[in-house]
Amino acid sequence: MTLRIVLVILVCVALGVIESVVPFLFHLTAARPDLLLIVVLYLALHDDVVEGAALSAAAGYLSDLTSATPAFLYTFLAVLTFVVVRLGGSALKTEGGLQSAAVAFGASLVHSLIATLVFGFFTGAGFHLEIGSLLWSAIGTAIAAPIVFSILRRLDAGFLHADTGGLH
Repeated sequence: MTLRIVLVILVCVALGVIESVVPFLFHLTAARPDLLLIVVLYLALHDDVVEGAALSAAAGYLSDLTSATPAFLYTFLAVLTFVVVRLGGSALKTEGGLQSAAVAFGASLVHSLIATLVFGFFTGAGFHLEIGSLLWSAIGTAIAAPIVFSILRRLDAGFLHADTGGLH
C-alpha cells in the first residue's frame, strides 16, 4: 500500500469524525455536510480508475460506519458516484473553488435522493424526502468542497513534487 493511499484514508477518517461530531455539537440533527462524498468527487476527477474506486469504497464504508443505515449502502453509493462522475469527468474537471462547490451541491442532491430511495426500499420504510434537510446538507457540502479539495490537492502536490525529484 502506498503512502498516498494511507494518507487519503487518514483524511477520510478525519473527515468522517468531523462529519459525525460537528453536527452533533451544534445540534444539527437533519442536515450535515457530506464530507466523504466530496472525497469521492475529488477521486473521480483526479485518480485512476482502480485506485479511485477502491478509495471511494473505503470512504463509503467509513460513511456506513458513522450512519444508522443498512450495511454497505454508502459503500455502494460511493462507488456508484465515483463511476458516474468518472464517466462525466471530462465535463466536470475542477481544481476547487466555486466549480467544486457547484459539483458538490449537485452531487449531494442526487446522492441524497438515491440514498433515500435505496434506504426506503431495503428497510421497507418507503420514500420519505425532507426537502429542507436535503437542501441544507447540499449547501453544507458545497461550502466544504473547496476546503476538502484544497486538502487533497495539497496532499497530491506533495507526491507530485516527490515523484519529480523536487524539480518544478
